[in-house]
Amino acid sequence: MYLLGYDIGSSAIKAALVHAETRHVTGIVQYPEHQMDMISRHRGWAEQQPEVWWHDFSFATQRLLEQTGVRPKDIQAIGIGYQMHGLVLIDKEQRVLRPSIIWCDSRAVAIGQQAFQELGEEYCLKELLNSPGNFTASKLKWVKDNEPGVYEKADKLLLPGDFIAMKLTGEAMTTISGLTEGIFWNYLQNKPDDALLRHYGLRESLLADTVPAFSIQGRVTPKAAERTGLAVGTPVTYRAGDQPNNALALNVLHPGEVAATSGTSGVVYGIVSQPVFDRKSRVNSFAHVNYEERSDRIGVLLCLNGAGIEYSWIKRQVARSEHSYNDMERMASTVPVGSDGLCLLPFGNGAERMLEDRNLNAHIFNLDFNRHTRAHLYRASLEGIAFSFVYGLNILKELGLNVDVIRVANDNMFQSKIFSTTIATMLGSQIQVVETTGAIGAARAAGVAIGVFGTLEDALEDVRPAAIYQPEINLAICQQAYNYWESRLKLAMEERLAGQRATDAGATEKAEELKKEVRRYNKELAASKLQLDAANKFLADVRASIQKAEGAHALPELAKLLQQIDTRLNNSRDWEDFEIHFGLLHNDFFEKLNSICPGMSLQELKMCAYLKMKLSTKEMASRLGLSIRGTETCRYRLRQKLGLSKRENLLAFLEALSTE
Repeated sequence: MYLLGYDIGSSAIKAALVHAETRHVTGIVQYPEHQMDMISRHRGWAEQQPEVWWHDFSFATQRLLEQTGVRPKDIQAIGIGYQMHGLVLIDKEQRVLRPSIIWCDSRAVAIGQQAFQELGEEYCLKELLNSPGNFTASKLKWVKDNEPGVYEKADKLLLPGDFIAMKLTGEAMTTISGLTEGIFWNYLQNKPDDALLRHYGLRESLLADTVPAFSIQGRVTPKAAERTGLAVGTPVTYRAGDQPNNALALNVLHPGEVAATSGTSGVVYGIVSQPVFDRKSRVNSFAHVNYEERSDRIGVLLCLNGAGIEYSWIKRQVARSEHSYNDMERMASTVPVGSDGLCLLPFGNGAERMLEDRNLNAHIFNLDFNRHTRAHLYRASLEGIAFSFVYGLNILKELGLNVDVIRVANDNMFQSKIFSTTIATMLGSQIQVVETTGAIGAARAAGVAIGVFGTLEDALEDVRPAAIYQPEINLAICQQAYNYWESRLKLAMEERLAGQRATDAGATEKAEELKKEVRRYNKELAASKLQLDAANKFLADVRASIQKAEGAHALPELAKLLQQIDTRLNNSRDWEDFEIHFGLLHNDFFEKLNSICPGMSLQELKMCAYLKMKLSTKEMASRLGLSIRGTETCRYRLRQKLGLSKRENLLAFLEALSTE
């Protein structure tokens, strides 16, 4: 009998079959061989088609069955690990409404930041353990604001693993762990967070019902069986996000245990015994896979965008085809610790959360053309990434995390002895390399709910390190190199902060200049309007004088002049021009005023403009052709029409219309 596990990433689908009794890995496949396509319609966007996941999932399953020769009916259970933080929206017929907004999409950053401030940092950190950030809830808010038609049609929101499980079983479900990764979960109330849903205006009915992470969550339908080659009725018994699932695969389940990986990006995931949060939001906390059965198991996640991507850049741009990674490791080992003063900061892959969302870009310090070689660049690159891990792990230690032992998989940068021993030496830790993958971990986990294994610990009892890295480097020399690296990091952060301050100061100065310019234009506009009113009044007086003149109407020239004066005085274009220019200066003032209070008279609109221009009652009376008392009465009626109470200031109300 066999257990089937999946790792559904944004690059590929990985599937593994594990023999339930011997625990032997019978087969592993990955599909597609090339990286999955990503849709990026705008800068910072990242989307994928969920139906493409399902297609690749089905094909990977068929290929695995063909390669291993395992009969579908001999598969006892299915486990799913998946890319975290994605958003899939389906309608009542379980049809996908739009491409999935996946984990690396950054369109909702501002939405999350605003919610963090408006809900209150204290509330978010204590009850959600995180800022709403760029997580699933904020992405859903973006859809609501920008694609209201899609939002209205939506019946359920799903995470990527929830979607695949639904395609297999027909059941749209999620887990508590999944809700925490979307920042929907209130840890103190132990339920979805009402305040966040209200703040974003989201329907709670969009949240799928929860099932335990280890449970019979549904069974393969005939339609799914035909598509994948699996047997009808095979149960889906486990699902979790990729980082909690990878930690599980490494047998990281209990407080004090730490898992790490360093592929394109780097991740450290440690378990603590109680909810914790970082006031600077440099790390994130989520419910671990065993949170439901042991409510005090929280996974603290540290992510480094600039990790393996830096070393692969060095490989492509410096080593090129001349040197393999093994060659680079061998050459780097000929260079002393500290790379003879050459220092690299690896932060060139976007804003770093552990650096408080600063985007520093990568830096190279102390490059000496007469002394440093490619070997120095290789070692400095490895040390730079290792030091960034140490810097991040020290943040976790501040939160009370024990990092004496770190477990890692064998398919990333931890294969480098220089990299691993540098971290081990700096932290005084042991790094254990385990021969496993996320798909294998998901397969093992699938056996828990159906009783193949008595406990999760039983399922993972034979997970043993294949290699161990110990502190081997001279600590004093290593510490000296790290201290210099950290000083360069702090300098880069200070320079970026100073640059931001200068930019902010420049923006403030520019804003003040613009305000002065607006005030000048406002005065000019007011003066022009007063001059226009005066000219019209003069024409009206001339007209009245002509009409009084005896025999004036008998003279054709005077009759023609009277007609021209009437045409000029009756022309409303002057007010229309005034409205246009006033609106440009004051952010569509009249349009907003009419939307709030339709049907205002021309006299009332003029009064609003004159109030905005800060004319006195006497000046307004002159321009409106009213007495002082009549002007005050008009102002009183205007307040009533706008629905203002006695405590509300009319001028402040009108000022606000220009800033909305």
